[in-house]
Amino acid sequence: MILVFGGSFNGKLDFVLEEFGLTKDDVYFCKDENIKLDKKIIYNLEEFTYKAISLGMSPLDILKSHKEELKDKIVICDDISSGVVPIDKTERIWRESTGKCLQWITKNSDKVYRVFFGIGKVIKDE
Repeated sequence: MILVFGGSFNGKLDFVLEEFGLTKDDVYFCKDENIKLDKKIIYNLEEFTYKAISLGMSPLDILKSHKEELKDKIVICDDISSGVVPIDKTERIWRESTGKCLQWITKNSDKVYRVFFGIGKVIKDE
C-alpha cells in the first residue's frame, strides 16, 4: 500500500498520476461510506471517513476488514489534522477517526508521501 497525503488542493492526485504513470480511469473517487477496491487509486479517503462517521460506522474497522485488498492500492487523503479543532461533535470525531485511519494506513504502507504544492516528499520507504 502507498499513502499520499497533504493539504486540500495541493496537487496530490496529479502527483500520483504522474509519479506512477496512471490515468483518471485508475481512480476511485470516494463519495460515501463505500470503498470500491477495483481501482488502483482510492482518492479523497476523508470523504469516506466523514460519511462513515455520519452513519455511526467505524471507518477504521471497514479499512481493516479490507487489509488484503488494500495492499496494492494507492490511498490519497487530505490532511485534516491541522487548524482549529471543530466545535461540531461529528466533525471532531471525523477528524480523530481520519487520523486513526491514516495511522493504520501508514503502519501498513510500504511508502508514504506528503505532497506540498505538487511536490511529493517521501516520508516512509520500506
